[in-house]
Amino acid sequence: MTEKERLDQLEPLVADIALKQDRMLGQIGMIVDQVSLHTVRLDDLTRRVTSTEKKIDTLASGLATVTIELSETRQEMRQRFDRLEQRQGKLEERQVQLEQRFDKLEQRFDKLEQRFDKLEQRFDRFEIQMGKMEQTQQLILMLLKEHLK
Repeated sequence: MTEKERLDQLEPLVADIALKQDRMLGQIGMIVDQVSLHTVRLDDLTRRVTSTEKKIDTLASGLATVTIELSETRQEMRQRFDRLEQRQGKLEERQVQLEQRFDKLEQRFDKLEQRFDKLEQRFDRFEIQMGKMEQTQQLILMLLKEHLK
């Protein structure tokens, strides 16, 4: 085989290899483009995940703060309710004391009414006696007038 024959045999093979290599390079270029596109998407997703993680951390921190504040508010409300219950108890005690004082006042008014009733009876008796005395005086005057005539 001569060199020319060898070249003739190798030439189609080299052309075929070059063609396949070009196709492979084209496919590798497409794969690189897709990898680049996926890398860009992956970078975007990574940024979004990082942003979402930051938001979640912020929300978790806020939720923890709200939970603590809610717990504190609940304790404050419980304390306020306890104070209100104590004040209500004191008010009820004062109400009982006032009711007792009003009962005593009513008793005193009843006694005063009884005393006024007794005074009224005494004045009635006094008026009756005064009436009798007046009659007696008139009789005495009449007798004196008759006797003097």
